[in-house]
Amino acid sequence: MCKQIFLILITISLFMASCTKNLSGLNVNPKAFPSVPAVTLFTRGEMNLVDDYTSTSVGSAPFRVLAQEWTENNYIYEAQYNFSAYNAPNGWWNNLYQIALANLVEAKKYYSRDVLDPIEINNDNIITDILEVYAFDMLVATYGPIPYSEAFNDSIPFPKYDDEKTIYTDLLLRLDTCIAGINTSGASMGNADQIYFGNMTEWKKFAATLKLKIAMRLADVDPTTASQKVLEAINAGVFTSNKDNASMPFKSTSPSTNASMLWQALVYSGRHDFCPANYLVNTMLEWNDPRLPLYFSLDKSGNYSGGVPGQGNSYGTFSTFSAQMLDPSYPGTILNYSQAEFLQAEAAERGFITDNPAAHYDSAVTASIKFWGDTAAADAAAYLAQPEVAYATAAGTWQQKLGYQEWIANYNMNWDSWTDIRRLGYPDLNTVNPPVRAQGNLPLRYTYPSNESGSNKTNYDNGVSMLKGGEDLTSGKLYWMK
Repeated sequence: MCKQIFLILITISLFMASCTKNLSGLNVNPKAFPSVPAVTLFTRGEMNLVDDYTSTSVGSAPFRVLAQEWTENNYIYEAQYNFSAYNAPNGWWNNLYQIALANLVEAKKYYSRDVLDPIEINNDNIITDILEVYAFDMLVATYGPIPYSEAFNDSIPFPKYDDEKTIYTDLLLRLDTCIAGINTSGASMGNADQIYFGNMTEWKKFAATLKLKIAMRLADVDPTTASQKVLEAINAGVFTSNKDNASMPFKSTSPSTNASMLWQALVYSGRHDFCPANYLVNTMLEWNDPRLPLYFSLDKSGNYSGGVPGQGNSYGTFSTFSAQMLDPSYPGTILNYSQAEFLQAEAAERGFITDNPAAHYDSAVTASIKFWGDTAAADAAAYLAQPEVAYATAAGTWQQKLGYQEWIANYNMNWDSWTDIRRLGYPDLNTVNPPVRAQGNLPLRYTYPSNESGSNKTNYDNGVSMLKGGEDLTSGKLYWMK
C-alpha cells in the first residue's frame, strides 16, 4: 500500500435522498474532498464495508467457498484453494484499504466542519471509528501483520507493518474509548448511517459485541487479556436479541444501484457460478435442520443436494439458493446476536464467565433459526431436542459442538464462516470433506498483495519476518492460532 490517500469513488445512492444532514454542494468535483459532505463519505465507507463483507466475488471474498457453505460450478480455482486466477488476496486488501477505510478515515476530517453540536461531532466520530476497528480487525485476522499505525498518514507513503499483538491491543483500546465516549442521548448522523440510523444505544452494543468477538479470538494465545476484555464487553452490554443485528437494508425499487450483493451476483449477473456445498447440506439433512428450505431450494428431483468442492458442478443438478436470499432487498448483516451467544458459550467453557454454556448454545441456535424463519421458536426447540444436536449429548468436545453449530448458523456470514473454522478447528474440512485436487489444506490466511513486495518491499519483508515461520504462505499460522 504505497500511497495513503487514494482516489475515493463517491457514488451517491438513491436512498441518500432521505438524508437530512448537510448534503448540499454535491454538484462539485467529487475528487476535492473538502467539498464533499462528511456524512456522504461516511455513508459510502459504511456501504463499502457491508458490500465487501457480503460480496460473493472470487476476486476478493470467496470465504463462503473456503468454508464449504457454497462451492463453485465451472470455475473451481478457489474451491481448490488456488488464488492465482482471480487474486482474492489483492482484491480483499484493496477493497478494505483503498475504498472502505479510505472513505471512513476521510469522513472524520470533516465532521467538525459540517456539524456545530460538539456531542454530535463526538458521536459521528465514534461510529466511524468503530467501523474502522471492524475493518482493521478483518485485515489483521486475514493477513497477519499489516500497515496500521502509519496507515493513512499523508507524510508516510510507505507505511510500516505492525505486529499482530500490537494491533489487537490498540483495536481493543479504541473500542474501550468508543464505548466510554458514546452519548446515547445525543444526536448523531441519522439517516446517513444505514445500519442503525444514528441509534447510539445500538452502536454501543455493536462496539461491545465486536470487542467480545476480538477478545475471544485471543483466547488461546493470551487468555488473561481475553478473559478481562470478555467480561468488560459483556458488562458494557452486548447484543441481546436479533433486533440488535447489524444489518444494512437494500432496496428492490432500485435494484441496479441499491440491491444486495447476493442478488447482483446470483440473479442480475445472469451467472450461475455457485451452488450449495454437499457437506453442509448433508449435515443439515442428517440433523433435520429447519433452516434447510430457508437456505436452499429443492433440486430437480425434489430433494436438497449440494455440489462437490473442487470437482466442478453442473448448474441445475443440485439445489440452489432460497427465494429470500435472491430477493434484491435482502439485507446485508455484518454482526449478529447468534454470534454473541456462541461467543459467550465459548467464554463459559473456557472459564472466562460463570454462565452455563449450554444455555448460550441454545440461545445462539434459536437466534439463528428465528432470524431465518422469523417466528420459528417451536422449530428451534425441536431441533435442539435431538440427541445429535443437544449440547449435553452432541458428539465431540465443546469446540466441535460449537464449531459445527456456528458453521451452520454462519451461513451467509462470509468472512466469519471461514474465520470461525480457522479459530475452532471445526468442521475439520481437511479431513471430513477435502476438496477434489485441493492445493494443500484449508488456507489459514491470505498472502500479501503482490504489489506490496515490490512497492513497499522493506516493510513487506519485515511484515513477513513477523509471521510464524517467517514465510508468506496461506498455510502460515497467525498470532492467535495454536
